[in-house]
Amino acid sequence: MNTSLSDFTVPLTLEPHHQAEQFRKHQTSPQKAKQVYLNTLAIYATRFYLECLGYEPDLAASDGLNPVQQMLLGTSALAVKDYGQLECLPVVGGEMEVAIAPELHQDRLGYIAVHIDNSLRTATLLGFVTEAAQQVSLSQLQPMENLSGLGQRVSEQITQLSDWLQNLTDDAWQTIDSVVNPATLAFRSQPSQTSETAFSETVTARSKRITLNEYDITLAVGLLPLSDSQTEIQVQVYSGQAQTYLPPQLRLAVLDTDNQDVMQAEARATEAIQLKFTGSPGAQISLKLSLPNASIAERYEI
Repeated sequence: MNTSLSDFTVPLTLEPHHQAEQFRKHQTSPQKAKQVYLNTLAIYATRFYLECLGYEPDLAASDGLNPVQQMLLGTSALAVKDYGQLECLPVVGGEMEVAIAPELHQDRLGYIAVHIDNSLRTATLLGFVTEAAQQVSLSQLQPMENLSGLGQRVSEQITQLSDWLQNLTDDAWQTIDSVVNPATLAFRSQPSQTSETAFSETVTARSKRITLNEYDITLAVGLLPLSDSQTEIQVQVYSGQAQTYLPPQLRLAVLDTDNQDVMQAEARATEAIQLKFTGSPGAQISLKLSLPNASIAERYEI
């Protein structure tokens, strides 16, 4: 969706008000009851928008929709399936900042400010932050257009590519022919370079299947030592067995240690995309596969 979410207003129908009233009844403090009511409306507005983006809210796992968590933490968290929880912070009247309680400074994808109008009939998503602070000025909010970045899954595990040369891999990675037809792969070998060390003339490659936004995708990575200081990395992405072509707008990117793109390729009605680069032993990079509303990034050490 290209609409600026500063202009994205959600109508607050009878459904969220009914739910808010049910949650309000669990509270004995009038102030807490009012806060829970507003929190529930903010969660509904955020849920509405996420569903428009194609995310799948997980209501059963949402702390902000759990009466016990509401009472203990005062949370307004909405869970997003496969990603985590977003804190939905209501803003009323002319407030220029939002408060984030210290007990909510944990395990959150981000914090979304949602303005509730005085009539409680509409809610407007103002923006978000990813880092918690006791007070956040509305002027510090990131635009909601950037929310797709919260959909990124980042694997903290680092795959040691050099282990593959010793035939050491974890269970996620398989030999090429066990996942895809090796005849379809285009891993390129080249003669060994002159050096004190003898290097293999063939590419050592592994592959695995990844599910991204319900698409079945095969990621294949090959490495070819060129010298004692340089290794060539070949990355290829193929459609799964049920599909002939990769999903439109699928993007493959190589990221540096600052998570900045250094090279990229995009699928355009193609069966495969690939990138090739060289790096030094010990260098770390990330490979990122992304669609407009979902992405996954994995870390590698050469």
